Amino acid sequence: MYGRPYGKSLCHAWGASPIYLFGKYYLGVKPLSAGYETYEIRPALGGLEWMEGKVPTPNGDIAVHCSTKEIKVSSDEGQGILKFKSKSKPKTDQGEIKALGNDEYELVLAAGKEYVVKYKAVK
Repeated sequence: MYGRPYGKSLCHAWGASPIYLFGKYYLGVKPLSAGYETYEIRPALGGLEWMEGKVPTPNGDIAVHCSTKEIKVSSDEGQGILKFKSKSKPKTDQGEIKALGNDEYELVLAAGKEYVVKYKAVK
């Protein structure tokens, strides 16, 4: 590159590191203890219609799909807490949703299960 045999870089800071921000801010996956043994999920669509992704952890992935009407979550390991806001009372096929007030709700997540929550997003 430019006549220098060792003077090139194929790794650019502006294209390599920002991708983790999607999992951190839009999907809202945050570790609460080392190795994601416990974690929290607070999806924030930020004007998007939907968002989907996986956050890699030392013992498997945490998968999140979030739209304005449905949240799907599954994980290979660890115990999590899903926190979200809904205009109406949400429903789920697994676990029990706890109301926290101010349209905020919480669902405890266990490893190896897939949770589907039907809700109406607060914008």
